[in-house]
Amino acid sequence: MGASAALQLAERDVEVVVLERESAPAMGSTGKSAAGVRVQFTTAANVGLSMASLPIFRAFEEVHGMGIGYRDIGYLLLVPTDRWANHLASVELQRALGAPVEVLSVEEAMAHVDFAPEGLAGATFGPWDGVVDPHMVTGAWVAQGRALGVGYRFGHPVTEIRREGDGWIVRAGDTLVSCASVVNAAGAWSGQVAALAGLHVPVLPKRIQIFLSAPRPGAASLPMTIDVGSGVYVRSEGDRLLFGLDNLSEGFGFTEGIDPEWLEHVLTTGVDRFPWWDEMGVDWKGSWWGYYGVTPDNSPVIGENPGAPGWIDVCGFSGHGIMHSPAAGVAAAEILTQGAATTVDVSAFGHGRFTDGSLPIETNVF
Repeated sequence: MGASAALQLAERDVEVVVLERESAPAMGSTGKSAAGVRVQFTTAANVGLSMASLPIFRAFEEVHGMGIGYRDIGYLLLVPTDRWANHLASVELQRALGAPVEVLSVEEAMAHVDFAPEGLAGATFGPWDGVVDPHMVTGAWVAQGRALGVGYRFGHPVTEIRREGDGWIVRAGDTLVSCASVVNAAGAWSGQVAALAGLHVPVLPKRIQIFLSAPRPGAASLPMTIDVGSGVYVRSEGDRLLFGLDNLSEGFGFTEGIDPEWLEHVLTTGVDRFPWWDEMGVDWKGSWWGYYGVTPDNSPVIGENPGAPGWIDVCGFSGHGIMHSPAAGVAAAEILTQGAATTVDVSAFGHGRFTDGSLPIETNVF
């Protein structure tokens, strides 16, 4: 998010300094994500972010001559009977906003993936959906930003932020930056960064755990497949499978490491839908963990912080940051330079919706 916003600002002739706590790009939540991109959301605002972002990913290599690892392997959502009507209503919304989404019978879905069909009413498939390489995406934006004069300060965690006149003073170790505006794109740490300035941003960290299988014949052909009823997902990752499940019972916080008991729960949950998981080996050393920056309605915060002119929050994407980063970077830059975003409508993602409840809760969170 920071790399995207910095590039967009530099393209608008804004002098930009990026302060990053890690030693290199995409070392935080971005590089530890499942790297999925999709249009299949349940709120118009999130579908809009996808529709403004995925075309950029799809054309990136042709336009910029730089690979970002985009593969349109698709998202296949397996939907239980009790959620089918609501799911089809979401498909109508997605299609109305221009998103390509196919409705499949259970039998048609089984042509993509082998699964147990019990309890399912049907499936949907997004042919634009797929994956990107988050390191390649972020690295491409950093390279482009450097060419335009963006100053990147890696290994510089921010420790102090204070108002000075109409601007801000930001301290990162021995580095002091005096600036007119701050873009808070610190992901799961965004709430903490805002607190340094005495501001409130309702973004909390949540651990995610992503598992990798042992090498498996035929692994390269699976789309991102989600059993909507249980939340279990699986997709190809080279000659292996990437799989997982969000632990809804785990509290917020910077919990570290992989939990062996959770892995067992994921496997026993997934085998009900994917019986062949019973023979799937797990690459323990290849598995990893990271963080989501989560908001109360599972949608991002994009906009100027109330009562703090020049402070732009672009965070809290609740696990969807990499896929929405192209549009979010444009929006952040337009808000800072023009006072409002015009390329993509992000009005629903303002801070005020947490008090007036104006944005529905996003339920397609995987």
